Amino acid sequence: MGSFVIIGGALALIGGVAWLGWMQEKKRKEAMQAAALALGFSYSDEESGECHGLPVFERGRARRARNVLTGETAGNAVTLMDYQYTTGSGKNSQTHRQTIAVFPQAGTGLPDFELGPENFLHRLGQVFGYQDIDFEEDPEFSKAFLLRGSDEKAIRRTFTASVRAACGNFTEWNVQCRGGRIAAFRSRARPEASEIPSFLANALRIVTAIKG
Repeated sequence: MGSFVIIGGALALIGGVAWLGWMQEKKRKEAMQAAALALGFSYSDEESGECHGLPVFERGRARRARNVLTGETAGNAVTLMDYQYTTGSGKNSQTHRQTIAVFPQAGTGLPDFELGPENFLHRLGQVFGYQDIDFEEDPEFSKAFLLRGSDEKAIRRTFTASVRAACGNFTEWNVQCRGGRIAAFRSRARPEASEIPSFLANALRIVTAIKG
């Protein structure tokens, strides 16, 4: 009898957690629909992020985009979404969730690159040849960010002193450019739906600064 009680309790706990997660996502969906309406954007329940062709959409497995808002801001087409993917397996599996703003044409003429917060593991990796484009004249930027890409000369021309200064105000952000598309996001961070307008405004500031 004791084992049945334990099993029943465990199942009830699992069910309760699942229900709580479902309710949170339901509220998130409703709030994001309201955010889309306020911005004058269209809303879709979900979309495959594969089509965006950016590094963040190639990570892990079980990739899924939800609460997709599509519209235009300051003359730039943009798609904003809650995106998640899973890494690891078994007890070591981890689901990463973040909100991503994709500007499909904003990177036209820019080299492909990845910019993000630099951490200890990145610095350790550089000892073994992991790429990081640093600027001797700007040690603060070089310490704060990991900057990578195949065309280093073009990337250095893009990241002028003024661009680096602008990026310095957004040290928690990641920016990726590939094939003219730009994505801006904070790793493992989903802003509240009420913060979507400011999130989008900050993403646009970053993209505008890099475009020059």
